Amino acid sequence: MAKRYEFTKAIKREALKRSGRRCEAIGTVYGLGPGERCNAPLDQGVEFDHYPAPATDPGSDTLENCVACCPTCHRRKTGAYDVPMQAKGKRVSDKHLGIKPRPRSTFPGSRNSKFKRRMDGTIVRRDA
Repeated sequence: MAKRYEFTKAIKREALKRSGRRCEAIGTVYGLGPGERCNAPLDQGVEFDHYPAPATDPGSDTLENCVACCPTCHRRKTGAYDVPMQAKGKRVSDKHLGIKPRPRSTFPGSRNSKFKRRMDGTIVRRDA
């Protein structure tokens, strides 16, 4: 598992001060329009997001990479951007290493099964 680089308390304080206690999420990555800023008040909670460099990159724990955002924007970015990017990275790495995806299980009687059920109820091999 990759190491995560977390923000220090001092960086979190500086990011919150810089934001003016308003959500700093900007752009389509956060589910907003291009160049649009959320600006929601951070009174209900604040989350500190790594952007543009992901938390697994060395040196991503800087103030320039820290975004003070509301839980809604952070959740949206995590689900629509971070998780798919991590999954793609794993697929590319697996392909490079020659690791093949696990074959999908087949249910008896499905088209991918080696057996089929005839109209009279008997079960026979598909290749027969």
